[in-house]
Amino acid sequence: MASPNSSFDELASLTISKYSKTLRDNVSNHIPLYAFMKDENAIVEEDGGIYLLENMDYGDNATFTWFNGYQEISIEPSPFATTANFDWKECAGNAVFSAREVAQNSGESKQIDLIKGKIKNLERTIINNLGAALHYAGTENSGLSFGGLQYIVADDPTTGTVGGINRATVGNEFWRNAVVSAATDSITYSATTIQDTMELAWIRVQRGMDVPKLFTFGNTYWRFFAGSVNANSRYIRESDSDTAKTSFPYYLFKTAKVFNDPNARAASGYGLNTDYLKLKMHKDRNITPDKPRYPPNQRATVHPIDAMGNLVCGNASLQVVIKA
Repeated sequence: MASPNSSFDELASLTISKYSKTLRDNVSNHIPLYAFMKDENAIVEEDGGIYLLENMDYGDNATFTWFNGYQEISIEPSPFATTANFDWKECAGNAVFSAREVAQNSGESKQIDLIKGKIKNLERTIINNLGAALHYAGTENSGLSFGGLQYIVADDPTTGTVGGINRATVGNEFWRNAVVSAATDSITYSATTIQDTMELAWIRVQRGMDVPKLFTFGNTYWRFFAGSVNANSRYIRESDSDTAKTSFPYYLFKTAKVFNDPNARAASGYGLNTDYLKLKMHKDRNITPDKPRYPPNQRATVHPIDAMGNLVCGNASLQVVIKA
């Protein structure tokens, strides 16, 4: 179908295309977890493939032994690695312009205002939905949205299949994340106990120099942590606004950044090692505008902006959830 208004569509395409990088930056600046993962170089672009694949080293070399003299040392190969596969997830939104709106906003300056207004509305929608999806359990929207933190760093890591690997299967214990539970660990969360809780979480996932890079809290647990900081400020400092990469304030617990993400469940927290937890996006569909469409039964132009990716993990045992 021919364009209802070719000059406007050209202007809209050019404006949206120029705005695409700003749009991605604004997404980063408005989604706390996304922003801090970006700071940790945990937002990665991929070329494609049927699945998003994550290789993992999960076992020790079984040939290692202590021996004496001529004692035999095994030369049997031992399995040590496998691959998790995560589905690509797609989302999109449209900036739609009717021929009537275009005519009513005649003149280039008014048309640009119209375009920018539609883009900002779509941008807010993308931010709200992507921010929520990073914390999803993988069942939302009929399973079409991201498998977020509740999926990968599960409250019950002894059940369910993550990345194609069944966590309930004997032998797959390596694929279970750590848990700190108020009920199981006999903790009453408060401003006076939250740092001890984080210390316990840290211990459960520390492996040599592999330690959490981020602690993200929902609103309730964040208030506990913020209260503990006020009482113990000499141990934890707020970020220096002159050197911080992200616009969000954060504190430090040991070497990990601690921040609030209101998209998370209020009574939850996560200790994340972003060396093994990534948000992977397709390089050609990373919150990117596509060419305009023209509905055959409407006098309108549709300008899509879409994204394709998912949250992936290469070592679940180094991630920890703090739960009720």
